[in-house]
Amino acid sequence: MFPATNASLRYLTILSVGALAMLILTVSTGCKLGANRHNAIGCQAYNQGQITTAIAEFNKAIEMNPNDADAIYNLGASYYALGKQTKNLQATQSAEQLYRRTIAIDDQHQEAHRSLAVLLIETGQEQYAFDLISSWKNRYPTSTEPVVELAKLYQEYGDNSRAADLLVDALKINPNDVQVLAAMGSVREAQGQAKLALDSYARALQVNPKQPQIAAKVASLQNQLVQQFGYNSPTGVTANAATPAPARYGSTTPYSKF
Repeated sequence: MFPATNASLRYLTILSVGALAMLILTVSTGCKLGANRHNAIGCQAYNQGQITTAIAEFNKAIEMNPNDADAIYNLGASYYALGKQTKNLQATQSAEQLYRRTIAIDDQHQEAHRSLAVLLIETGQEQYAFDLISSWKNRYPTSTEPVVELAKLYQEYGDNSRAADLLVDALKINPNDVQVLAAMGSVREAQGQAKLALDSYARALQVNPKQPQIAAKVASLQNQLVQQFGYNSPTGVTANAATPAPARYGSTTPYSKF
């Protein structure tokens, strides 16, 4: 089985039968549907560890739709995984080029920004990773996605205070942003503030109840607080509890949005 990488793949939107019937009336849309089919097959192959098949399918999707940002990103993720597995520098360089090409087509592609930052970090270019995400944030001052990624970077490098400040500002933009609330919960956990972390996770779950990872966090923190304080802690600070280390920004687990 091919090892999981830091990047999750982007899937096509499922279309109704009626919508499909309408779309195939034009050649251009027919090409797009074909590209989506190859992209979907590539995603399935990637998740099954069939990296060569995945690369072939993503290439077919790009041939049919050269501006398909998701297919280009998925191809980059595949080459990055191949480069890590085989220590192939050329594959890693191809991944970087494909990530940058994705961003050139879709400047708000969150996975491409994050995956490129991961690649830069793991090739010893940490400052370029910070510059990449900071520049993205500056281009979209009212968007929360760049803030979340920048906060994760600061958290990994030990600056939880700066990460929290960024997320506080993001919550002013959108108090109900699930990604921001989940990221804030992670930062508060790292700071040993279990009650505040629980509050952030609970708010995220309230906005979108269909989040098993967040539900598990809520249950775990509730149990922790009951055992330590009977739940009603005066400060919410669990200084004596083991604080989990944040997931490395170049994690080997697939990236997924909360």
